[in-house]
Amino acid sequence: MTDTIDEVILSALSRNAKLDINELWECLKESGHSLTLDEIECRIKTLENEGVISNYIIAVNTKKIKHRIIRVALVTFRISQHLPSRLEGLKKYLVDAPFILYSGKTRGGYDWISIQAFPSEEIADQESDIYRNLFGDIIQTYEIYDILPLKEPSFLALTYTNRDYKKFLDEWIPPFLGK
Repeated sequence: MTDTIDEVILSALSRNAKLDINELWECLKESGHSLTLDEIECRIKTLENEGVISNYIIAVNTKKIKHRIIRVALVTFRISQHLPSRLEGLKKYLVDAPFILYSGKTRGGYDWISIQAFPSEEIADQESDIYRNLFGDIIQTYEIYDILPLKEPSFLALTYTNRDYKKFLDEWIPPFLGK
């Protein structure tokens, strides 16, 4: 189980996996935590051993590479006795698919949502045709939307600390709500 110190470490490393221990020490100090360099290294090693940190990856500036098609697929399913077993096949397809940024079961008007990235509209449309052919027997509605992101896709939002969120929200509180 992670604590607030681990959250600061994870947040800092998620923004820049190349931070050295001294830079992490600075981040922790700015957050009001006083640890030795050895304690920080020990915490990182524990997070790695527990699988909380599973990999160190790069972040690509997508504005510097060829434009990608970002597609959102919204699906509702037909009720059927075969639905549970067919969903297992759908889950495998979505987990294995290299173009899936995020996919999961939803609560609300749709049963499933997928966010996908493709190198071209042609490949995106080809995948859409294959998807509907493979799973059409369980699909009631299938809606797709191509979006032009205002902000590039990132999972950094999952790594911010409560303090980071509060700081941001406090800066944007409208005057009529007060602080």
